[in-house]
Order: sequence, then structure tokens, then C-alpha cells
Amino acid sequence: MDILYSRQEELHLLTEREVTVAGLGGVGSWLAIFAAMSGVPTLYLFDHDIVEESNRNRLPFCQAAVGRPKVDVVKEFAQAIRPDIQVVAVQAKLEGVLLKLQLDFSDVIVDCTDSYRSQYQIYEACRESLKRIRYIRVGYDGTHITVSSTVPAWGKIEEGEEEDTEYRVTPSWVVPPVIAAAKALDKLQLHIDTEVSLDIDEIGIPLLKKRSRLTSRCGRGRR
Repeated sequence: MDILYSRQEELHLLTEREVTVAGLGGVGSWLAIFAAMSGVPTLYLFDHDIVEESNRNRLPFCQAAVGRPKVDVVKEFAQAIRPDIQVVAVQAKLEGVLLKLQLDFSDVIVDCTDSYRSQYQIYEACRESLKRIRYIRVGYDGTHITVSSTVPAWGKIEEGEEEDTEYRVTPSWVVPPVIAAAKALDKLQLHIDTEVSLDIDEIGIPLLKKRSRLTSRCGRGRR
């Protein structure tokens, strides 16, 4: 291992794998960038959308990125910081034929989509694949983050049932997607059994607020 990764060598990270990221919103974009930084050799990126101005409060992209395909912007960013990484960018959703084909190229699929139907399709495809591809679902809602290896049963969309596709604007800022992406990478490369579902204010040890008391010196009146 070269000097670039010498300080993480003793951690024995699982970096020699082909990683597919489905969905390049706040979480997926950061995850792809973090994966490139940590030494993942090959990334497959899937997203049909473009960068919008409203995305820039939580993503490190310049003004010139607005209006461009997210997959292209993330690919260029990843290759700028790690020129040796192989990145395949596909401006489409990971579904149908593309999903079936991708099962042959992936060691793990990280699902950062916000569609229950899409999540179930990707999860079941991974579970039923001959390669038993690892599946990681990661996302956030406001300040609540989730990192999991499964999809909740209550979210399954039955065949023929219409999914609620109405777009809802939820509070978003940079901290939750960065934390979620970092924890997903930790699950991908080190703590593979990690399952996370919590609000970001639950991270760390709460400080007990102590009632302030005046010391004997402070309590003395001025003369």
C-alpha cells in the first residue's frame, strides 16, 4: 500500500471491491466521494437527475455544476481527488435491465434512493442473486439517519399498487447526509453488521446541565 493509505492500513478495510451507488442526492454523493477517498477501486454511479441550486447547501459542488447530470459531476469530483479510480456514470435509475446487468458487476450495492419501490426491487435483486451481493440502505429524513442491510416490510409496494410519488420538500442541511454517508462507508468497509436508526442529537454522550453555584470567592460582595 502506498503512503496515501498507509495510516489506514492497520484497520484492514474492505476496499478491494466494486461498489454501486444508487441515487446521488445528499447521501449518495458524499458516499461516493468518501468511498473514492478511502481507496475503493471501482465505482458505478446511477442517478437520472441533474444538480439543482437547492442541492448546494449540502454538497461540495460549485455553481457551474447546476444543471449538469449528478453522475457526471460526482464522477469528475471523485476522479479529481483520486485519478486512479475507475468510475462508471449512468444517468438513469438502477432498475429493470440495468439492475439485472449491474448484479454481474457489483460486490455491494448501496441504495441511497428515496423510493420504497426502488428500494425493494434493489434489495430483492441483491438477496436473490447468485453472488449474494451485499445490500446497504442509507438515508435521512430531517435530522434522522438510517443505515441498514434490509428494507422495512411496511414500506413494500405490492405489484399493481401505486406508489405515492408526490415530491415532498423536507428540511435538509449538510450534517445529516454527511454523517449518514460516513456511517454507511463504515458499514461497507469495517463494521459490516452496523445498523443505525437515530436522530443526530443522539450521537455522543449528553452533557448533564449542572446548576451553577457561586464559589466562596465569587459569592463575596464587593467592598
